[in-house]
Amino acid sequence: MSSDNPLIDSAPLAKEKETLKSSAVSISSTETAETLIDTPGSFIPGRSLLIDARGKALLRLPTPPSQLEIHIHNPDGSLAYVSTRKKRFSGNSTLSSPERGEIIFTEYFCGPSREPIIHLLNASEKSSPQMKAQGKYTSRTTNFSAPDGSAFEWRYVKERGPDGKKEKFVVLEKLEVAGRRRVAHLLRNKQTMPPKTSRCTAGNGGELVFDQHASEMIDEALIVATCLLMLKKETDRQRALQAFVLFAGVAGS
Repeated sequence: MSSDNPLIDSAPLAKEKETLKSSAVSISSTETAETLIDTPGSFIPGRSLLIDARGKALLRLPTPPSQLEIHIHNPDGSLAYVSTRKKRFSGNSTLSSPERGEIIFTEYFCGPSREPIIHLLNASEKSSPQMKAQGKYTSRTTNFSAPDGSAFEWRYVKERGPDGKKEKFVVLEKLEVAGRRRVAHLLRNKQTMPPKTSRCTAGNGGELVFDQHASEMIDEALIVATCLLMLKKETDRQRALQAFVLFAGVAGS
């Protein structure tokens, strides 16, 4: 049973809980504060994966998420990848698949200017190649370079989805001289979000859609691992906000 218990309703914290809810909506708006654009014509949707990450609900204590394993499934329900944390109070995770075994180890650090390190696991090498995922906290973007030197960036955008409605996407783009080329995006709406999660949940999963030519630009596993890293950062921002509101409530009581 999860130890993430809801914050207890009480008069001293009622105002702070309202502040938390409004702040979460504000954060969501900030993350997606991009000009409404049409999906780039160069992006041709190909295969997709369903990320079953439960994330961090809004009205909870600022404790680490209890979910130690995040399953990533193919559309037919078969298992594609698993992201595993060995300890609840550790952000480090290992991405594995039934076919390839352990593929990527992500080393996560707390605090500013301590960027996550991504290790590409390869049993045939004495030391695994590694890269840093960099990004400014205020911008919510994350940049990294693939082993071949290609530059990529995850960012938040708001655009029209397949049904013509405005949707919030987490988008991975390859940074080229001619401009940005979309490689994949994560769509989270009522149809794609995991059960018992909502727009106020931070770090929840959804449908990760790849461009038909994504595999020619970057390893699919690296896309999945860095997408999960974006979700981890969302969760940490939510926890920081929860801690602030909780301490403010205690100080004001």
